[in-house]
Amino acid sequence: MKIRPDEEHKYNSPWNIAADFDVDMSFSKDEIMTMLDDYVDYKKVELDKEYFSEKLYFYTSGYPFLVSKLCKIIDEKIMPKQELKWEKEYITLAVKELLEDSNTNFDSLIKNIENNKELAQIVDNLLINGMSIAFNIYNPCINLGVLYGIFKNDKGKLKINNRIYEQLIYDYRTSKIQTSTDFSNYNEKEKFIDSNGDLDVKKILIKFGEFMKHEYSEKREGFLEEDRRLVFLAFLSPIINGGGFAFKEVQGGEEKRFDIVITYNKKMYILELKIWRGEGYHKKGLIQLGKYLEQYGLEEGYLLIFDFRKSVNSIGAIQESYVDIKDSRKKIVEGYC
Repeated sequence: MKIRPDEEHKYNSPWNIAADFDVDMSFSKDEIMTMLDDYVDYKKVELDKEYFSEKLYFYTSGYPFLVSKLCKIIDEKIMPKQELKWEKEYITLAVKELLEDSNTNFDSLIKNIENNKELAQIVDNLLINGMSIAFNIYNPCINLGVLYGIFKNDKGKLKINNRIYEQLIYDYRTSKIQTSTDFSNYNEKEKFIDSNGDLDVKKILIKFGEFMKHEYSEKREGFLEEDRRLVFLAFLSPIINGGGFAFKEVQGGEEKRFDIVITYNKKMYILELKIWRGEGYHKKGLIQLGKYLEQYGLEEGYLLIFDFRKSVNSIGAIQESYVDIKDSRKKIVEGYC
């Protein structure tokens, strides 16, 4: 818990009736590292404190409950007792484990969103549509979201409190689609795992294209952009469940792309979802994805394009493109639906 430096002065101020008690309950990266220092000293565990403090903050934004839960999961459920060492992949495993956990914090979050349609719409605008919304505490719905711990003020922009909450909401919305949509003829897990146990993302794009062509062709006109993304996540989820994890994040800007970083069988796959907005945007998007692949040290990436041009029968089409990033040529597999 951190109290503003001038708080002590305010205790003795004649105007303290007007002074806010400004308390920041979140942990900073340095405070998380201090916690890890204490843990290492106590348990004699080997871990990269810089890496784990960075990752813990990345996923939780310092939210104390979530920081503690992730560390507890790694310590008690993931790390072999005889090794006393945190491997880097443990953080992803812990996030996956936490998101599958039932607790009052998560229950309250979902119920509060479900019970307020206006609040739910703002959440969707942020997470699914990638809208930029100014933070204004005097907006009753934003104020309520802050009170519930759903929203935060991020440099004047309204944001979901942390990435764990983002993934939880994505998973919840995806689950609702899974329970109302029959994918069974298209997404049997065994069809997408190769002989090495790795994920065949190209096959996933092909089968999803078939699903959209045969099951959703009549609904395409009224198919909202956010629905397409959630339908794909619902299609993907049972394929990677049990052996993988998909981190989802919407990116704002002109294209409002939707990034999915999949880890499966200790391998990483990067997939982007976007709507067709013309050849110029498409070429720009390929370069953007190529740079993203370079950032992660990957040679191949995937692009799922929702193409609603009536003059082009692109549903189910698969093509391969190449982009040169620095001294490396990146292969991008594109699927259209």
